[in-house]
Amino acid sequence: MNQKIKFVVFFMFSCAIVLSLAAHFFAVFPFDITITNELQEVKNPVFSTFMQGVSVIGGATIGILMTGAVAAFFIFRGQMLEAAFILITLSNFVLTSALKVLVARPRPPYFEANPAETFHLIDQYSFPSGHVIFFIVFFGFIAYLAWFHQTGWTRLIVITVCGALIIFIGPSRVYLGAHWASDILGSYIFGILWLLLLILGYELVSDIKKQKIKG
Repeated sequence: MNQKIKFVVFFMFSCAIVLSLAAHFFAVFPFDITITNELQEVKNPVFSTFMQGVSVIGGATIGILMTGAVAAFFIFRGQMLEAAFILITLSNFVLTSALKVLVARPRPPYFEANPAETFHLIDQYSFPSGHVIFFIVFFGFIAYLAWFHQTGWTRLIVITVCGALIIFIGPSRVYLGAHWASDILGSYIFGILWLLLLILGYELVSDIKKQKIKG
């Protein structure tokens, strides 16, 4: 990792810590209310359906099922390392849960928690967004694999779809009243940092595996 990348990672980590502390002490920031009002003023039914659809994909149950399905796909192809790291992306739930409990920021007042949810006690907290971190880590890692292991239209389609989902999941959570914009900002930062960590781990293990094969 060169010095520029190290600086960017350190800067992002510093911003994440500062934002986490701020979210712990302040339930909402002025720009949170402004952004929420602007997004929720959009009354287009197509836009509303799209936002809800994107958000549904990020639920814990669907997320675990998707992760298992993609891991099974790589196992079927004989790509065991890729399958293992796809399963490791589930670690994002541990990261999110820990941050929620540590920061303990309440949800927006109009958010209605579902008591039937498995993670109800954790889901009462707003910072960070589990949906956003899941999308960045899971779909981001799939996009990374597609960039290096696919070609042509397959690579373009996979990266485009994954990128679009990552971009839209943040606004969808604010639009639906589940999070503040600052929650989303922190989630993108933490998600990218966690994704980078997984990619570095994958590349390290992959290099060791190649060296063993050559040796």
